[in-house]
Amino acid sequence: MERARSRDSSLYFLQKYGKIRDEIRGIIPWENWEHLLYYLDCLHRYRFIIVLKAKQIGITWTTAGDNLHMASFTQGANVLTISKGEDAAAESLDYSRFIHGQLPPFLRLSLGKDQSSLMTFPAMYSKIRALPSTEDAAVGFGGATRVVLDECEYHPYDRKNYSEILPPILEGGQLVVPSTADPLKSDTLFKELYTAARHGDSDFYPVFFPYDVVPGRTVEWYSSLPRTGLRSWEIQGRFPRNEKEALSTLKSRQFFDGDVLDAMYADCLNPIDHEISDKFDTIKIFRLPEPGVLYCVFTDPSYGRDDPHATIVIKVATGEQVAESHGKLPTERVGIVHDALVRLYNNAFNSFELNAEVGNLMRETLEILDTPNQAPFIKPDGKTDLTKKGWWTGKQTRPKMLWGLEEAVRLRQIIPRSKECLDEFSHIMLPEGEEPQAPRGMHDDYTMAWAGVWQIKGYTPRKTGAGFKSWTRREITY
Repeated sequence: MERARSRDSSLYFLQKYGKIRDEIRGIIPWENWEHLLYYLDCLHRYRFIIVLKAKQIGITWTTAGDNLHMASFTQGANVLTISKGEDAAAESLDYSRFIHGQLPPFLRLSLGKDQSSLMTFPAMYSKIRALPSTEDAAVGFGGATRVVLDECEYHPYDRKNYSEILPPILEGGQLVVPSTADPLKSDTLFKELYTAARHGDSDFYPVFFPYDVVPGRTVEWYSSLPRTGLRSWEIQGRFPRNEKEALSTLKSRQFFDGDVLDAMYADCLNPIDHEISDKFDTIKIFRLPEPGVLYCVFTDPSYGRDDPHATIVIKVATGEQVAESHGKLPTERVGIVHDALVRLYNNAFNSFELNAEVGNLMRETLEILDTPNQAPFIKPDGKTDLTKKGWWTGKQTRPKMLWGLEEAVRLRQIIPRSKECLDEFSHIMLPEGEEPQAPRGMHDDYTMAWAGVWQIKGYTPRKTGAGFKSWTRREITY
């Protein structure tokens, strides 16, 4: 009797037997909030559904539960979720796996294959798959009972995947497209599909869930969000109050001139073989040092856990990039790489970002190595302090650095040789009323290293050789 009731209603199935995992409360029953009841009803009424939503409102768990219900009670069901990346895909399937693991034995079908991207149910000849949005994720797609394009707004190959999936879906399957909106993007497939659905120009049924569909999300809760560190545009995208706010694109622009960046790609070079890049795999050499030529080196260090470091080497006279180092290394190792590049390039004039403890570790490493020709500490007013080393990036100096680099790019005063560097430049945004910044989840290490080397270039002594340290130095070993 219970199995029959569960088979006949996914709502009954989830209300009676669905368990989910909550980061704070542990394992709890599936929560039958009003908007989730409506969403479930939509899943069983419409073939094409597009959902514009706020973050963390239970849609992913509910979709995973209904996917499991479909695979458990529909013979031959083929359920496919495509997510923005491999980790997200694995997590979406893990939600279904978790709910399956919490079911009572009489409902819990035996699994055939149980992998990070696939669950099969031999008794029903059914399966649930989860794939990342790669260029060929949907190539050869032969149809499915249901396809979920989870967080479609953020898929790197959204249009290509959609064009491959749609033709077989038109033969009879269901397509579900739930996503938050990215306020930094305007021309996206998700926004196009949702807008068309709202205007009645497509077969998609549009659903919008604002931030306050979850109990406890009051006006006071919303007002407290800026104190969490979220920026205004992040709040707008993650916790929209209405459709207009959710679909509006942040008034921002690309910080660096896009046309100039496009032209600069023609100057990129492949790195050349050199013993220093054999020794340090983060180093790329684009031009070998020339005798008697002045060079500059600047490093944006890191701890090597989350953010990568970046070191840029340029020819002072032309602004041409001749070398770089980029990757996740412990700070002490970053110092060794910095020192090696300084010495290789004629004891180049050099400095590093001094901020926080990572900057102090960098300073101590360079002291031990006795790195030659370090720039003095430069105060916000431009005056030098010969008793200190390093470059402090603060409220006064950061805008000067970034806008100085913006001008250097716009006027073609620099010649980047690294494609990866230009890729990062193209992502730096200038939101209205805010400072230049990388979108959340992306980095600005190349940008800050370039901004630093462009600043210290102006302080480079116009001489070489005399008084500089030799290659011999104390070594740090690990």
